Amino acid sequence: MSFRSFKYWLKFNSIQSIIVLALISIPNVCGASAQTTPKGGIDWILVVDTSASMRGVGGTKNIFEPVKNSVTEFVNTARLGDTVTIYSFDQDVTVNANDVSINSNADRGKLKEIISSLQAQGMRTYTGKAVQKALQRSALLNKRADALGRTVTIVFLTDGVEDVRGIPNPISIPSNTQLLPDQQCKPYIFFVSLGLKEHEKQLNDFASNPALCGKGQVLRDPGGIQLNKLAENIRPVLIIPKLDVNLPTANLQPVSPGTTTEPLNINSISNVNAKVSLQLEDPNQSGIRLVPSDRTIELVANQTTAIPVRLQIPAEAKGGASSLRLVLAIADQAIAPITIDLPITIKSKLQIQPTKIDFGSIEAGKTTESQSLLVNTNISGTASLQLQGNSKDISIAEPSAAISFQPGEVKIPVQLQVADSGFASDVYDGLRQRTFTLVLTPDNPIVSPVSAEVHLHILIPLGRKIIIWLLLGLLVLLIALIVVCLIQRKTPLELVEHFRNRKYLEGALVVLEPLPQSSEDQEISLTHQHKSKVCLSELIPVIAATNSDAELVTVWRAGKKNIDLHCLKGVIFVNTKNINTDELYDEDIIEIGNVRLQFNWIEHQRPSELSSGQTHS
Repeated sequence: MSFRSFKYWLKFNSIQSIIVLALISIPNVCGASAQTTPKGGIDWILVVDTSASMRGVGGTKNIFEPVKNSVTEFVNTARLGDTVTIYSFDQDVTVNANDVSINSNADRGKLKEIISSLQAQGMRTYTGKAVQKALQRSALLNKRADALGRTVTIVFLTDGVEDVRGIPNPISIPSNTQLLPDQQCKPYIFFVSLGLKEHEKQLNDFASNPALCGKGQVLRDPGGIQLNKLAENIRPVLIIPKLDVNLPTANLQPVSPGTTTEPLNINSISNVNAKVSLQLEDPNQSGIRLVPSDRTIELVANQTTAIPVRLQIPAEAKGGASSLRLVLAIADQAIAPITIDLPITIKSKLQIQPTKIDFGSIEAGKTTESQSLLVNTNISGTASLQLQGNSKDISIAEPSAAISFQPGEVKIPVQLQVADSGFASDVYDGLRQRTFTLVLTPDNPIVSPVSAEVHLHILIPLGRKIIIWLLLGLLVLLIALIVVCLIQRKTPLELVEHFRNRKYLEGALVVLEPLPQSSEDQEISLTHQHKSKVCLSELIPVIAATNSDAELVTVWRAGKKNIDLHCLKGVIFVNTKNINTDELYDEDIIEIGNVRLQFNWIEHQRPSELSSGQTHS
C-alpha cells in the first residue's frame, strides 16, 4: 500500500490507519543506520500497564483482557529469530520475560503463559520508570554482537496519566531523555494510549524528542478498540526493504599521490536480496577514481557482506584533505541510494632538484652566480629558504622574501652573498671550501622541510693576502725581537741603540803623561766619538809634535767586536812592545814619544787575565 493510499485511508479508518501510517512513515524518514552483525530480525520490548484501572477499577472500561490478547498476537506473529521481552508496571516495574528468542512454537507457548498470568491489580502508574527500563534494555540489545540488521521495537500500552503518589524520589518521564543519545537512533518507540478520558501528555513531548530521529510516536486508541490490529499493522512496517552500511574510519590512512589504496572494507547488510553498485562522487574533481570503476555486489538477505573499496590516486593529486562521497545504489531501486562520506587525506609532496648544488668559486665580499632550484609539490602555500651547517658569513641574496608556490613545478633562482670578513684563517690555503645545507621550510607545519647540499669555494683577494702575509711577517719579527730582548736583557730601545753603535769605537783613553792642565781633559771617551776609526793626534793634539801617530779602528772577528791600534808613522809601543798593528785590551799602555796613554774597555779583558780571574775564582 503506498503512502498516498494510507493518507486517504486515514479519513475513514480511525486509530488503525493512524498506527499503520505512523509506522510506515517513521522508517522512511530515518533511512539506514550503521550495523555490525550477520542476522536480521525484530527485538520486541512490550511494556504493559498493570494498574487496577486497566481492568475497570475507578469507573473506567475494563480493557486488560484485550490488551493481553494484543500482546499475545505480537507473540503469534513473531518470526523465527525474533526476541520478546515483556515488562509490566504499576507502582514498580517487573520483567516478566527477558529476551526470549522465538525458535519454535514451544517458545511462543511459554510467552503466552506469561502473558496469561498478568494481573492488573497495581495501585499506581509508574510510567517514568517503565520508560527507563525499556530504554536500558534497548541500549543493551543494540550493543550485542548480533545486533547488525536487527530492529528494536518498544511498545507501551497504558490507559492513563502517570501516578507516582507515595513513591519516594520517583523517576519522571522527561528525565529519561538523557538516555536517548545512547539509543543511536535505532529503536522504534510506540506509546499506545488507551484511556477513554485521560491521556499522559508528557508522552507527546518525549516521543517528539529529536534524539529519537523521528522514530517515536504516540498512538491514541481510547478504549482499545483497535488493539486486535496493533501487531498486524506494525510488523509489515518494520520489515520494509533496507540496507545498512558501516565504514570503519580507522582504516582510512593518508595515501600518497600516484598510488592505489589498500582495500577499505564497507560492512553492509540488507534484509532482502539485493544487487548494489558503487559510484564515487568527487566534488573537487581531484581525479580520484574507484578501482575497478564499475562493480556490482550481490547481497544475501540478513548476511553481512564486506565490500572492498580501492581508490586510484592520480600522481598530480593535490595534497591535503579531500571530501569524497561513495554512493551505494540498489539495482531495482527498492531501497533508496545510500551516500557515505569518504574523507581521505592525500599526503603532501614537496621535492627539490637538484639535491646537490655547486656555486663554484667566489671572492669574499661578492655575490655568486644564480643557480636554479626546481620545486615540485602538490600543495599551495609559501616557504622560506634557510642555510644550515657551516655557513658562517654566507647569506642568501636571492630570493630575499618568502617563496609562493602552487601544485606543480616552480623554478627558484638562488644567489649567495659572501661577507667581506672572517677569512684570515684561510690565508695559508688561499682557498676555502665550504659545504653546508640549503633548507626549504614550508609554512604549513604538516609538510616536512626538504634540503639540498651546497658546495662553495671562497677565495681570498690577492691584495688582502699580501697584507695578511706582511702582518704575519711583522708578527714574527716582533716575536723575534722579544726573544732577543729577553736574551740580551735589554729593552727594545736599548737593543736598537746597541745595533746602531755596534760599528763604533768603545771605551776611553786616559792621558798619563804629560798631564793636561784640566782634569776634564785627562780622560777622553771613545764611545762618545760615534766613529768607527779615529787618529790619536785628533784626540790628543800634543801627539802631533812627536812626529808619530796611530789610528784606532773597530774590527769584528769571529762575531766579536775588537779595537785595533794601527801605527801610521813613527814608533808606537803597546805595553813596551813596538807594534805596527795590535789589538787593544783593557788597561793597555800606549806610548808615542813622550806621551803615555792608558786604554780602558772593561768589557774587553785580555784572555790571560780572564783565565787568571776564573782560576782565582
